[in-house]
Amino acid sequence: MFQIERQKHIQEYINKTQKANTTELAKIFNVSKVTIRRDIEMLAAEGLVVKTHGGAVAVTEGLHEIPYARKAEHNQAAKKSIGIAAANYIKDGDIIILDSGSTTLEIAKNITQKNITVVTDDIKIAMELSGRENVTVIVCGGTLSDPVYTLTGNIAVDFFSRLHVNKTFLGCDAVDLDFGISNRTYGEVDIKSAMIRAADEIIMVTDNSKLDKKVFCYLCDISAIDKLIINQIDERNRRGFSEKGVEIITTGQP
Repeated sequence: MFQIERQKHIQEYINKTQKANTTELAKIFNVSKVTIRRDIEMLAAEGLVVKTHGGAVAVTEGLHEIPYARKAEHNQAAKKSIGIAAANYIKDGDIIILDSGSTTLEIAKNITQKNITVVTDDIKIAMELSGRENVTVIVCGGTLSDPVYTLTGNIAVDFFSRLHVNKTFLGCDAVDLDFGISNRTYGEVDIKSAMIRAADEIIMVTDNSKLDKKVFCYLCDISAIDKLIINQIDERNRRGFSEKGVEIITTGQP
């Protein structure tokens, strides 16, 4: 059995059983434990399983951060259209926060305004804006989360808690009309909460795949945001957001 085929079967087995140890997998696939450890490391690097001491567990949607590479591949056209639309709401001289994420990265790619200050916790966004004329980039401190190139921890929370900005462009992992806006990790929620408190205006950017979903950590009620920029939205969600005072901007991209 080739390596790629074996790793595919290992992932399927772990998804089915929710967890497996290296000894168990070595027997099933008739290879050494060293080979299984290497397979698990490669699968974990792609975000397909979560490596543990002595084995691996299945990725749980609500608890583990999805690696950036997987996020970036999802709904690319929608994210690009949202990034273009969102950038139009930035004015010359604005001080803005760009939350981490593949959608907010698309905003950074489309900034053309002058004398902008961008504050972010996202290394990829900072790199995208580095060297741009008329853009000052400020990056918070914190601990680097390798899978998503984001700075996290108390240092980052404290940093954003001390700011006042014109706009925060906020990403999310899930939105539900009743439950509200949610994300996968506590640390992420703490930072986003500080970003919300820092801004005069909160603009949430997300594609429609996040609608009608809930994940592990509650962030805030939908009424906490001022604008929603999204590719498409169904009538029920449009009505629900509008009733909570949120202005909706759609790009029309499928």
